[in-house]
Amino acid sequence: MNKQQESRLSMYLSFRDYKSAYKATTDPLPNYTDNSTTFENTIIQLQDVAEEQKISKKGVTDLKNNLKESLIVPSADYARKLGVFAKFTNNPTLAQEVKFSESKIRQAADTAVRDYAQIVYDRAQSNLAALATYGITEATQTALLAGITAYNDSIGKPGAGRTESTQTTKLLDKLFKTADTALENMDAAVEIIRVSQPAFYTGYKNARKIVETGTGSLAIKGTVTDARTGEPVKNATLTFTLEGSSAMGKGGKAGKSIVKKSAAKGGYNIKTAPGGMYVVTVKKVGYPEQEKRIAVVDGELTDLNIEL
Repeated sequence: MNKQQESRLSMYLSFRDYKSAYKATTDPLPNYTDNSTTFENTIIQLQDVAEEQKISKKGVTDLKNNLKESLIVPSADYARKLGVFAKFTNNPTLAQEVKFSESKIRQAADTAVRDYAQIVYDRAQSNLAALATYGITEATQTALLAGITAYNDSIGKPGAGRTESTQTTKLLDKLFKTADTALENMDAAVEIIRVSQPAFYTGYKNARKIVETGTGSLAIKGTVTDARTGEPVKNATLTFTLEGSSAMGKGGKAGKSIVKKSAAKGGYNIKTAPGGMYVVTVKKVGYPEQEKRIAVVDGELTDLNIEL
């Protein structure tokens, strides 16, 4: 994942955290919930790919296995649900078509795993109107199809000889396009309440601009985790003060220090910070206060991960 893609993913995560507080306003909007689900599922896949890129240089095998595993469980779950639906609707043909277990899928060849997933997707699509009470909806269908597509791309074609770099680049492009399409559909739905909910609409559009820009670069980003458990630490307060200056405000203007709080998954980012040495103070109730020094170079991203 290149720097521009990392920036876009960071923007996605920030927007996801913002919109989660307004579900009561947005969920009733037509098609909003389905697109929101697609968006969030795609973020998970993007994070999986990004993680695999960082920890593995052994080719596409690790990436393929990761996507395969993420497809096996929902496919088996679908098969169980469709089996129950077939029983209650007296449909023996469907019951036989989806009569396979998680262990059977797990033991199957790569292409067979894809075929099993495609079977349950197709059978669910044919009966979708009657499956909501079984936990199968248009949103879960969208997520499953995205998983099938991502996994199918990772398998590759026999003799194609594609390199890991080319394979991953194509997969990332598809996932980013999926996320962007979902965002555009969410934007369209929000237009419905532009007049009736002006305060929300303004806040939404301001937050959404973070996703749309994609032209800037972050100055500082990182995560705050518990040193003992490795779990993310939410609402830790990070204060960044430029050395040689008593305090600094937004955009580097004289005034207050830059203060950030870690999000639900421990992440934080700072879009703009002038170059120089910073004293970083980290506080969270229940943990000892920490102080660190970091160097920020203009135009470059600085990573600072904190363990409390």
